[in-house]
Amino acid sequence: MIRMNHKGSHMDTPEMRDVNIPGNVDEVVAHTKKVHAQGMGVISMKLCGEGSFTTAEDRDAAMKFAMNLGCVDAVTIGFKNTAEIDEAIERMNRVMNA
Repeated sequence: MIRMNHKGSHMDTPEMRDVNIPGNVDEVVAHTKKVHAQGMGVISMKLCGEGSFTTAEDRDAAMKFAMNLGCVDAVTIGFKNTAEIDEAIERMNRVMNA
């Protein structure tokens, strides 16, 4: 599992703790591609920035980012209610069928 999203929100930083600064997306993507190429399965977490992506456009961009990298095998998304689950399923279906 790796913390990764298109904005670097709630990703690891040199601080090695959750701070309110963006992580280095390019570095994380490069590492992810490297371990995936070595045969390791990759699960992307914090996909929607730990709930900080409040617009539909940001959530779309997050899903497109992860699913188009070619090195993410699965994702985890947290939900506060069942409506968010339904929205995520619809959104992921659109991203995967685009």
